[in-house]
Amino acid sequence: MAVKSGLVRRLFKWLGIGLAVVLVGIPLVFALVFLGIQEATERQWLGKAPESEAIAARSKAPHRVALLDVGFDSLAERLRLIESAQKSIELEFFIYQIDTSSRLLTQALARKAQQGVQVRMLVDFAMPVFKLAPQYVKTLEAAGVQVRYYNTAGIQRIFAAQHRTHRKLLVADRDRAIVGGRNIGDEYFDLSPHYNFLDSDLALQGPIAGAITDSFDLYWNSAWVTHPNTLPDSAPATQDLLAELSLTETELSRELAQHQSDLRSSTCNDMEFITDYPGSGVERRKVFTAVSKLALEAQREITVETPYLVLLDDGVDVVRSVLARGVQLRFLTNSLHSTDAFYTVSHLASHLEQLQLPGLQAWAYQGAGIHHRPGSSQRWGVHAKRAVFDEDTVIVGTYNIDPRSANLNSELIVICRGNPDLASAMKVSMQTRIANSKAVIGGPSPGGMEALMGDADATSLRLMRLTAPLSDWLDFLL
Repeated sequence: MAVKSGLVRRLFKWLGIGLAVVLVGIPLVFALVFLGIQEATERQWLGKAPESEAIAARSKAPHRVALLDVGFDSLAERLRLIESAQKSIELEFFIYQIDTSSRLLTQALARKAQQGVQVRMLVDFAMPVFKLAPQYVKTLEAAGVQVRYYNTAGIQRIFAAQHRTHRKLLVADRDRAIVGGRNIGDEYFDLSPHYNFLDSDLALQGPIAGAITDSFDLYWNSAWVTHPNTLPDSAPATQDLLAELSLTETELSRELAQHQSDLRSSTCNDMEFITDYPGSGVERRKVFTAVSKLALEAQREITVETPYLVLLDDGVDVVRSVLARGVQLRFLTNSLHSTDAFYTVSHLASHLEQLQLPGLQAWAYQGAGIHHRPGSSQRWGVHAKRAVFDEDTVIVGTYNIDPRSANLNSELIVICRGNPDLASAMKVSMQTRIANSKAVIGGPSPGGMEALMGDADATSLRLMRLTAPLSDWLDFLL
């Protein structure tokens, strides 16, 4: 009996060791390998990021600016901007869907290319969201639209594959531009029957548009860019982007052409454009430093809208420094119900106690629609990346409050200083969205976890709980 008991004890001991290896050892090895690749990559580039005027530009010349808060307005203004171009059009996007809105935009681009306007399009190659396959590009290039892909590195290049261009821009003639949070897809323009984004863009006219074009040239000519014809064809194209429009699309196109956007224009006499340098390595990231600097210069209050709120130690340090000076800080982000990024909500949920700080508020959007169109979805989420500082300075761009934007992706922001009209318009827009949100931290009757969960379904709740350990362990990738 003693022998059997000893065997059982040894058996359980070895089973325990084996389980520990699986649960701890393998993930630990993976983490060490990943961090080793990351460290080596950063050492390779450390101190070598070139300086370029295309990375940061500031102008005191008058710029006309207007906030594009309604998705349908933003689509109409994009089409007008394309139609007005006389010499050149540049586009850069993280996502370029194959759907109704992309067909309308693509056909407008093709028409301008056939009129002799130079049209160049740069699209990120992130496989989970990539749609504009080489088969589509062949049709576009036959119509005169030049297309390139950013970062076609395969998943075997672990760190390099994590770096993406998350920038979104449309520029015409180096004089007029639209920048902000919207990619190209129906869900960004209030047209999806399944789910739509509440987003924000800034339309601007003035010299900073030329600086944005220069940054596009920097990316277009970088070593991270690939011509689509060098890649193998994948699955056949599911539709022809340049085929004749359907009756529904034709009616939508006519409505967009006649649509009068309710825009509130103003003049900005201090415009700044900042973007990250192409390529991986944290020293090439410039936007995080610029955003942190603005936050630390604020005197009274800051309101930030971000679809994801993932704060690591450096982000929490910035928040504490802001609050220590008596500045009121307010975040608007998504509840679990209003986003499919359950892993970012999981990370925020596990760090709520750390963020219980005097002067800090966090609000979770509850998923209601604000800009309903016939046939559009009933479920919405915030996707804007913007902030107001002290009631006269604003940021609009592509930067999320998360480690991926800070350390991995290429982002861009436009800063307008000394414009209380623009700041007021943005605050009114944010307040409308906050009115459809619940306080998670601070504010009246903060609801904590209950407010953060919103009306999430059982599947989302289950996924959030299952990914909680991973979201904390791999938080530098969120």
